[in-house]
Amino acid sequence: MNDEDIIKIVIMGMDNAGKSTIVKLLAKENSSITKLPEMTPTQGIKKKIFKLHGQNAIIWDFGGQEIYRNKYLQDPKMYFHSIAYFFYVVDVQDFVKMFSSAMYFKGVFQLIRKHSPEAELIFLFHKTDPEFVPNQQKDVKKKFMDDIGPFLKPSGIKYKTYETTIYSIESIKTAFKDQLSTNN
Repeated sequence: MNDEDIIKIVIMGMDNAGKSTIVKLLAKENSSITKLPEMTPTQGIKKKIFKLHGQNAIIWDFGGQEIYRNKYLQDPKMYFHSIAYFFYVVDVQDFVKMFSSAMYFKGVFQLIRKHSPEAELIFLFHKTDPEFVPNQQKDVKKKFMDDIGPFLKPSGIKYKTYETTIYSIESIKTAFKDQLSTNN
């Protein structure tokens, strides 16, 4: 397998948004979870190569801690080239980080558009767990999209949004499958 046979998928977001858990669950064969996987914060970038819906893929899982976020923005050529799919993960249960997440997305998105203009944009509104009920005052998905909407509109870029949870691995797999299967 050579580099041209591998599609590059980038998954980014704030710390503790659930990015690494999403990647770990994508590799699972079955669609059920008996216990939460034990996870530690990703330091830097973890790369994982596997077959995803019939395609060879490399997922770049970007750690979301501030020290790493700044590093990625300082050297965009190293990180943001040849991206086919850009998944941005937003923790719908973390209202406090929502505005920081929107600002971070805007910075990253500009660089990805510059270095990978064909990259497809997908938002995962993660942790929509069964017991989670958003209140209107703190509806993270709505407020996030309201914040970045005016930023995205001039670019005319199309994007997709998905609500995901680790309690339904199928919700995660569907988000990835929808992208990969439309481009086979």
